[in-house]
Amino acid sequence: MDIKPSLTAGLPSTGPKPSSAGLDLKMHQLLEAKVIENQIALDKLTVKVADKTLSLQTDRPLNLQGGQAIQLQVVKLLPQPEFKIVPTSLTPSPNITANPSQDTPTLKWVLSSGNASAQMVQPASFSLGQQLQASIVDVSNNKITLQLLPATTRAANAPANTLLTLDAKQLIPIGGSVDTSPRAQTSASPQNTLSVGAQLTLQVIKAGDSPTFAVSAIPVDDSQMIVNALKQWLPIQAPPTALLNQLQQALPQLITDATLAEALKNLAQKILSSLPIKPQLTEASQLKQAIDESGLFLEHKLLQSLLGKPDLLLNDDFKAKLSKLIQLLNHELATRTEGKTSATEALLKESLQKAHGALAKLTVDQLNSLPKDDSPKQSWILELPFFHDGNPESMKIQIERDRRKADDKPENNWAVSITISPPNLATIHCRISCYDGTVNTRFWSEAIDTVDRINAHLDYLKQQLEQKGIVTGFMEAHQGQPPTPDSIVSSMPHLLREKA
Repeated sequence: MDIKPSLTAGLPSTGPKPSSAGLDLKMHQLLEAKVIENQIALDKLTVKVADKTLSLQTDRPLNLQGGQAIQLQVVKLLPQPEFKIVPTSLTPSPNITANPSQDTPTLKWVLSSGNASAQMVQPASFSLGQQLQASIVDVSNNKITLQLLPATTRAANAPANTLLTLDAKQLIPIGGSVDTSPRAQTSASPQNTLSVGAQLTLQVIKAGDSPTFAVSAIPVDDSQMIVNALKQWLPIQAPPTALLNQLQQALPQLITDATLAEALKNLAQKILSSLPIKPQLTEASQLKQAIDESGLFLEHKLLQSLLGKPDLLLNDDFKAKLSKLIQLLNHELATRTEGKTSATEALLKESLQKAHGALAKLTVDQLNSLPKDDSPKQSWILELPFFHDGNPESMKIQIERDRRKADDKPENNWAVSITISPPNLATIHCRISCYDGTVNTRFWSEAIDTVDRINAHLDYLKQQLEQKGIVTGFMEAHQGQPPTPDSIVSSMPHLLREKA
C-alpha cells in the first residue's frame, strides 16, 4: 500500500546536528569502535565510540562478537549518519564480502529522539483529513515517538528522518482507545499494536496544536516476514552439537577462571547436564519431555504464560537457555578486563559464535514448522540433541499430522521421520507412519551394507513392536534417500535466486 499524503511544506528543522550527540563527525572520518552487542536477528549492532554508545542498524547479518574491536568510516552525514566497516576489521561470514571494491555492509545510526539528525515536526503543521504513514521508534511513559515513513516525507519534500512525539490519547485506533501497558501490547487486537517497529497509517481527525489521529496498523505480509527471517538465519545456522562439543571442551577452563561470572558457568553446566541420554529417548515420557523442552515451542509457552497458565517451566527450555547464554557471553566480552586471559577470551568468542549458530538452526526449524495453508499436513521439525557414550549427538525428527479429515482422530493419522548417524554405520533415514491403527516402517540409507543390516533385523523390530501392543504393517529398507514429504515443500518464493 503506497499512501502519498500531502504535508505542509517547509517543516521546521529543530533537530540537533550530528555533532551535538558528542561526536564531531566528518566525511570519511575513521572511528575506533568496540562491539558491545550484536543482535543478529534484528540486524542491530551496539558499539562504543570514545565514551558514546551508538545503536547501528545494519543491512545484513554481521559475524561480529561482543568485545571485538572494529573500525568505522563515515560515509554519510545527512539526513542520518551512515558508516562502513573498514574491511580489514570485518570478520568474514558466509554472506559478507570484505573486498572494499565490492558491496560492504552499511550501518545507519538508529534514529531516536535524542539522536543525530532527528527532525521534529510541529503538531500544528498538520491539516484536517491528512494521511500519514509512520513507524514507532519509542514507547515510554504514555508517550509515543513516530518516524514518518519515506512515502510521507517525499510527498512533503521534507527531511527523511522526521519525528513526531504524541501522547497516547492523541491516537485513536479504529474501534477503540490506545492502551500502551505491557499487558495490552501482548494482545493481537488492532488497538494494541503500539510496539517499537510497528508501522501505522494515521489520519488527522482534529487539527491544531494538539491534533488527534485515527490510527490503524499497516497490513503485514507474513510470507515476506518469514522469507526475511530465513535470509537472516540460514547463513549462520549450525547443528546444536557444535555448541555442545564446544561447551564440553571449554567448561573445565571456564570454571577455573575466577574472572568469569558464576551465572555463565552455571548456565553452561545446566545446558550440558539437562541433555537426555540415549536410553531415555526410548521411553515415551522421556522423549515427549525432550521434544517439549527442545525450544520448538518456546513462544507458545510464553504466550500461555502471559495468559496466566501455570506450571510452565520456561527455564528448562533449550531456546530460552540459548538466548540467556548469548546474553551472558556478550556481557562478558563487552566488559572484559586485562585480568581475563586471551585464551579465555578466544573460548568465549568461539562459544558465542556457536551459540548463535545453534539458535539460528532452531529458529529455522521453527519457521519450517509453521502451518502452511497449501498443505493438508501440519509438520513439526526439530533437531534433538542427546548424549551417547559421553559425547553429544543429535537426531533430526519430523512429526506430521494429516489434517485432511477433520472428523478423524489425530492419533489415527500421523507420521514421524527420523534421521540419525549411528556409530560405525552410514546415516539412516526412518519413516514411521500410522493410519487406521496400523504402523508401517520404511528405512533408507545410501550404504548398501547398512541397508542389509537393517533388513536382517526387521523381524526382531516387528517382534518388539508387537510386544508393545502395536499392530504392524509393512516393513522395508531401501538404498538411497527418502522422498521429500509434501509438508516441507517450501511455499516461500524468491528465497533463493537461481541466477547469481
